[in-house]
Amino acid sequence: MERPPKLTIEEQIEWMKSKGITFGICSEEEAAGFLRKNTYLFKLKAFGKAFPLNPVTGTYNGVDFAYLVELSTLDMHVRRLILHATLDIEHFLKVRLLNRLSSDPGENGYHIIEQYFAADPDAQNKIVKKSRNSMCKDLIEKMQRDGYALWNVVEVLSFGDFIRLYDIYDQNHGKTDQALLRCLFSVRCLRNAAAHNNCLLNSLRSPYSRKVRPNQQLTRFISQMPGIPARSRAKKMKNPVIHDFLALLYVYQQVVTSEKTRRHFGQELHSLFDHRMLKRRAYFETNESLTSAYHFVKAAVDSLYPDRSV
Repeated sequence: MERPPKLTIEEQIEWMKSKGITFGICSEEEAAGFLRKNTYLFKLKAFGKAFPLNPVTGTYNGVDFAYLVELSTLDMHVRRLILHATLDIEHFLKVRLLNRLSSDPGENGYHIIEQYFAADPDAQNKIVKKSRNSMCKDLIEKMQRDGYALWNVVEVLSFGDFIRLYDIYDQNHGKTDQALLRCLFSVRCLRNAAAHNNCLLNSLRSPYSRKVRPNQQLTRFISQMPGIPARSRAKKMKNPVIHDFLALLYVYQQVVTSEKTRRHFGQELHSLFDHRMLKRRAYFETNESLTSAYHFVKAAVDSLYPDRSV
């Protein structure tokens, strides 16, 4: 099988032209400059998935280079919002878990870590390895001397490992947060995608990258929001990016207890959805996949954060 050749910037422009991408809004010279200074072809052409492709000719119709640039820019803003939100979620999940520990007479904070290590034999080794190449060296060495306790272990775990620890605690202490924990898998998937700079807004057209079984608690939560018809809800919740983003909004509402933090996040949401996303809306007016996804998620944002002045 012939492998794709390396292309110069000029050849990349010609390749895009062969795919039907036009340079009316953004000139070829401006496009070349953008590819040299801002991104690279493999990353940018991924956003072509958001637009219909002629199955016969393998070309796009009416897609300007500027459309790809705008979509990639919006994708960056969405990823930054996700990372901000998941940092808040991780912090307040720790607050929630440690508050539960403080009022739990049946748990001393050490026994639960023994259960966690028993469930994941490599967990302790992963913590020890972090002492060699992370900012947690002093804390980990202290744990090795004084014992592994819940309140210090949570400071050195990855988000995914922390969720597993939280689940073990909850399974053994009342199972009060199981619905929330089921949503955290989606939040973790979205966080990892954003942290690794994976494209998100190119995944709003079917076929989707993975199948999603909509979380019942999340579906019930969304069904109570005005302006979201049941038929539209069932269809959109099959999209992994939409499903996981709404899971993020749901979990944020459930765990972030600081009004100031929630207010700041609401301001960021409205700044993105009410202003930045609409700045060049004309580029996408005929793209049903993008516009319908926007209106669906926007309805959820408006329901959760109705006060745009917050």
